[in-house]
Amino acid sequence: MLTLNNISSSLNNQQLLSHINAEFFEGEVIGIIGKPASGKSLLLQVIAQHIQYDGHIMFNKKPIRTYTKRALSAQIAFHPFSILQNPYLTVHDYLLLSRLPHKKFLSSFSSYDHDVVIDYISLFELQAFVDVPIVTVSSDVMQRALLAFHFIRESTLLMLDNPTQNLSLSSYTILHNAIIKYTSSGKNLCIIASHDLNFLTQTTDKLYIMDTGTIASWHLPADINETIIKKYLGVDVFITRNIYNGKPNVHLYFES
Repeated sequence: MLTLNNISSSLNNQQLLSHINAEFFEGEVIGIIGKPASGKSLLLQVIAQHIQYDGHIMFNKKPIRTYTKRALSAQIAFHPFSILQNPYLTVHDYLLLSRLPHKKFLSSFSSYDHDVVIDYISLFELQAFVDVPIVTVSSDVMQRALLAFHFIRESTLLMLDNPTQNLSLSSYTILHNAIIKYTSSGKNLCIIASHDLNFLTQTTDKLYIMDTGTIASWHLPADINETIIKKYLGVDVFITRNIYNGKPNVHLYFES
């Protein structure tokens, strides 16, 4: 579905991404971790065609550069850490704008568009805020609305950059369930760049580790251990297993 071939990017003669090769498939949830400035967010921006790069990207068996901007907007949804153009829209009206790439010129939003919005308002538990200006809601509610916006697009590729930022504990479960639902058809791909290693180990199918602008390694979440984390993230941790699914939970050493 998505193939990265020798992807590199630089700015002001500084190499930011270097010779990245990877292949991701329909139905997968991919996690990307790494130290700050390792290239996680930058790689998502390259895939979204937001910044210049060298190399080739194939998306749905076509060169990604051959897509029109509108077609790409319909097929790729990208959630940066902050994206809010008109904060005075109500939550409902803001979410409906996500359907613009699917809307016919000079036509109203379809009944299907409205149904999709209603479905994700329910899934992200935003019912109490539909008529509230989004600028006035709490940081947790706003983050849920920003995330719901990109799910509502119903693209085949969903990229989330630091999606757990500002989420409350209960909202972690909401996001996890939304991602699993999104990929359960086997037709969609979700890529998540995050520092939240525990969310990634519980949610993703594969973890790619970035280091100084390149993919240094990849692992199944079940194989993540203290040595890998120390080597690439530079921190000492200990790992236990989730008693429900056997996946790793990563813990820091805190002094009492």
